[in-house]
Amino acid sequence: MVDARMRDRALGALAGVALGDAMGMPTQTLTREQIKAIYGTVTDLVDASPDHPVSAGLKAGTITDDTEQSLLLAHHLIDRHGAFDEETWARTLLEWERDTHARGVNDLLGPSTKRAIEALLRGVPAAETGRFGTTNGAGHADRSGRHHNAA
Repeated sequence: MVDARMRDRALGALAGVALGDAMGMPTQTLTREQIKAIYGTVTDLVDASPDHPVSAGLKAGTITDDTEQSLLLAHHLIDRHGAFDEETWARTLLEWERDTHARGVNDLLGPSTKRAIEALLRGVPAAETGRFGTTNGAGHADRSGRHHNAA
């Protein structure tokens, strides 16, 4: 049984993920220069620009795959009383991706994640499946100092 304090902390963490995700949604994959040119300084929830490469048409406050996957993971752990099952998780992610395609959203799992899931389902041990990934979805700076999304 989870005590009220732990439950509140978990809910707060998930709310923080969702809020940060919604705040960053209109600027994902854009360089600093592009963000400044399109939005200026983002200090509130805003609509994505109509020509955004990933988020076009999304309204202010919309969450992305980041929050959806965080909630999937939370449900996975709750359903298993804190245990993690790699194969079930891989199948859950693939099912979620199929659902996103049905909703008209594409390419939410990065190439490294897809390769790792496919390998896991072929029987490769989980400890080996993600060792050689080349993307992580996180922002990083290249040698010129430009920041961009790796996925």
